[in-house]
Amino acid sequence: METQIQNLQDLKTRIAFLELKQLDDELVIKQKFQSIKDTLTSPLKFLKRIGSMVGITHNSGAATHSTSSTKADWVTNFGRVFLPLLLNKTLLRNRGIIVKSLVSILSQRTVNSMSFNKNVLVNWIDKATGFINSTKKKVKPAKQIDYGIPPGSETY
Repeated sequence: METQIQNLQDLKTRIAFLELKQLDDELVIKQKFQSIKDTLTSPLKFLKRIGSMVGITHNSGAATHSTSSTKADWVTNFGRVFLPLLLNKTLLRNRGIIVKSLVSILSQRTVNSMSFNKNVLVNWIDKATGFINSTKKKVKPAKQIDYGIPPGSETY
């Protein structure tokens, strides 16, 4: 579909038409991209809404805050992963999937860097070892038997 350009006015009109067509095509591509993006992120948005209803995540304006204000150390991350596994294997052994899921979500929520970190773990270990050491029976030192010879004397 060739357009016959005969003078300068036709050229300027064609350039303006092509610029408008380019803007229209860009708008259509952006809308399609946004539609695809919304389709792919809708399950995530659904889970975030469910989480905010349960109280797992909370949004403040445009920024999302994590469950703790300080950075989590390795003990906190370890606790977040293995505490739900430990609960599922011990206390929740013959429970349903819904109960296990809810307890896992709540246990991950409660393990934060303010309440469970290296210092807290060290304090717990110190208390446990102090308790174990205090419950051990103290052994009395053996009495020395006096044979009547002073220890510093020279005997031949």
